[in-house]
Amino acid sequence: MTNSIFKTIIFSLLITFPLFASEWEKTTAENETQLFNVQVLESKGYEVKDNIEFSSTTEAHQRIQVKSEIMTTVDSVLVKAGNLVKKNDLVVKLDEYETNLELFALDLLSESEFKKIALYAPFDGILLDNHKIAGELVTPGEKVYELIDLSSLKIYGYINENEIMNISNENEVEITILGENVQGVIDYVSPIADPETKTFEIVVKVNNKDLRYKDGLSSIISIIKGKVLAHKISPSILALGDQGELGVKVITDNNLVGFKEIEIIEDTSDYMLVTGLDKIEKIIIVGQQYVSNGEKVNF
Repeated sequence: MTNSIFKTIIFSLLITFPLFASEWEKTTAENETQLFNVQVLESKGYEVKDNIEFSSTTEAHQRIQVKSEIMTTVDSVLVKAGNLVKKNDLVVKLDEYETNLELFALDLLSESEFKKIALYAPFDGILLDNHKIAGELVTPGEKVYELIDLSSLKIYGYINENEIMNISNENEVEITILGENVQGVIDYVSPIADPETKTFEIVVKVNNKDLRYKDGLSSIISIIKGKVLAHKISPSILALGDQGELGVKVITDNNLVGFKEIEIIEDTSDYMLVTGLDKIEKIIIVGQQYVSNGEKVNF
């Protein structure tokens, strides 16, 4: 009797198992087809320069007002405004200059006294047009003429405290003035922060021996901090993490959705350059808003 029952059970299993296996495979297939479909881009990262960029304006290397130390009148202006003058050129002749020159030549007038009347150019530069003219009275401490030196330019910028540790005079600098690329170096990094803004002043120096560029031109400075691995992505694929952090959704092992936080290092109207991703990433570019971290998907 027992053997008969056992044989009956075995026979029943042999008949029902294929049916059960078939149903299980069918259910599994249905579950697979129910996975959400996303579109994926295999993105390959590449090295880019990591920089700090700011806008500023050019300033002359030197600019000085030459002032009178005595009360007198202007005899004549010897240089036309806008023209170059050399160091020690006489730019504006004051009354009594010739007399004082003779006395100085005869050692009857000290050099310090002679320089009060002999307003020589202190450096090579360009005469600005806001000078005194012949016949005008000048008083002690009053400006007689102004000179500007454009042989090199200074461009000022301000770096926040989170970035200053990466900046020194050794950093490479990329400069554009009115859209033209020019060469320059970091000439000065302030050792102290502005107490109100917590920023540090830096000065970039640009060679301008040909005097091509003027004082007050728009410029863009990029200070290179180093190189980083970046991916070029579309802003439309961005997603937010559980804590509101900015990132993208990617495909990890076993077709599971993962979230990776990113940092934007360049943002244009067409694309973004971001860091924080591996060398090769499968980034979800369509459907990322409908899937969750850890969810299995089809792609």
